[in-house]
Amino acid sequence: MADLIPIKKLYNYKKLYREDGESGRRYRVMMMGEDQRLPSVTTILSATKDMSTLDAWAARIGREAAEKIRVEAAAVGTSMHLVIDRMFARRMLPRPTNRLTAMGYEMGYRLINTFFGQLQQVWGSEVSLYYPGKYAGTTDVVGIYRGKPAIIDFKQSLKPKRHEWISDYFHQLTAYAAAHNIVHGTKIEYGVVLVACQTGETQEFSIAGQEFRDCQDKWMDRVARFHALNTPSVS
Repeated sequence: MADLIPIKKLYNYKKLYREDGESGRRYRVMMMGEDQRLPSVTTILSATKDMSTLDAWAARIGREAAEKIRVEAAAVGTSMHLVIDRMFARRMLPRPTNRLTAMGYEMGYRLINTFFGQLQQVWGSEVSLYYPGKYAGTTDVVGIYRGKPAIIDFKQSLKPKRHEWISDYFHQLTAYAAAHNIVHGTKIEYGVVLVACQTGETQEFSIAGQEFRDCQDKWMDRVARFHALNTPSVS
């Protein structure tokens, strides 16, 4: 499949150094001779998220059970992404050694077989992006999907999602698009989330046009709130 998708290196994507600490993930970006540490997209999303629904779910099933589900889901997601990353890099996959790895591999191949016929061109995978002075992050793929320049992210889920449940995913897509547009001079206004469910379904969600612009405005509001909360006041 990788040989069937043209890889076009149209832009110079620089790898950013990542730091994980108590305050979340930050990326080091050199701008105008200054070494800046920008908060990651996921850190901003977590800090500005309404946690009431998740907290209620965790309280209902128990904190220990909720943490076990979270850890296992993260392991499955890591393995799922590894399948796709290795495909683009044309490297062999290590042999799965446990149930969670095997599940992630199957879900990754399921996404590839279901959706990658619509991926006409890849500009980069695991692309580091930053918005000067505001945030940075790494998106799964930038390229041409269904004939349009797009930011594409892959997600795993315990069960099927609905469009109205995944506003954070859409905010994430618009964050990467805004960063790509301002640094690389593009006009990407199309975001795609491809979801593999542990129950066997695959799903495609996308935003474009006015919905995309509305989500981007909401994302920038979250960025402003994050920085307002995390900027020391001057007395």
